Amino acid sequence: MVSSLRLEIEQAMGLKFPERNGEAVVRFEESMEIPRAAETLMRGLYRDPDRVRQGFKQLQHETGSLIDILMPRRSRLREWADSLPDRPEEAESFLKETTEQLLIREQRLVQAERDLVDQLHECGMDDVFPIPLAAFGICSYRDPSVKLFLKPLGRFAEIAQINPESLRQVVRIHFLFLLLLIAGADLDGRVYARGVEDEVIHWLTSIYTMRFLKSQSKELIQCYQEWVKAWGGKMPNQSVFTERVSEKTRAAMIFWRRQLNISWEECWHLVNQLERPESSNITGFN
Repeated sequence: MVSSLRLEIEQAMGLKFPERNGEAVVRFEESMEIPRAAETLMRGLYRDPDRVRQGFKQLQHETGSLIDILMPRRSRLREWADSLPDRPEEAESFLKETTEQLLIREQRLVQAERDLVDQLHECGMDDVFPIPLAAFGICSYRDPSVKLFLKPLGRFAEIAQINPESLRQVVRIHFLFLLLLIAGADLDGRVYARGVEDEVIHWLTSIYTMRFLKSQSKELIQCYQEWVKAWGGKMPNQSVFTERVSEKTRAAMIFWRRQLNISWEECWHLVNQLERPESSNITGFN
């Protein structure tokens, strides 16, 4: 699967993975290990899960106590509804006693609910995300190779309520585009010459990944957007997907890969200067 996907990705980006004896030199590994960067994600949304669990147990207990008071009294009340009690004093005493017990239990129930709501309020996605991209996978610039961490991906799919296989698919695509961007050779054989510039690299990777996914399915696009949001990546705006801007993006990307001392913004500006002045104001990396 990865082999055929690799060929599609090479065609989409217009670069070639390094080869040895006619075979692409790409290692793609899926691991069951849990990297340190994923520890927060694996713990989930709860800062203190035992405390929250105890809160639910306490609420269950208090709710049960109310039921224990009410259930035995239902038959007596049904009886008196059909036939009035012989002694009003006995019924009055019964009702007062029931009211007192219910008030006490209700106060306990309300307090248990408040405590639990406070605990749940402290637990949310803002406490977990964004997390480091290394929680999901790492890319070696020298091998070249990719290692994906399946357990954190599965945990994120659980939390985000998305299809885990679809998530794994879009993450594979992202990392293969990423690997090609930093390890691939241009059609004339020139290779990547820059240092590590994660923000631009992942932004460019997201452009090519989204363009690729647009020919796939809406589900994959949604999975990808949720995943990028989880590690704080930047999603490209729609203007970069027009044919003209796509051509300019590729030209700027090739130029940027080769020029060590020029920023992406400068590369984009130089490519824009080749166009007519009135059509040069297209958004680049922002």
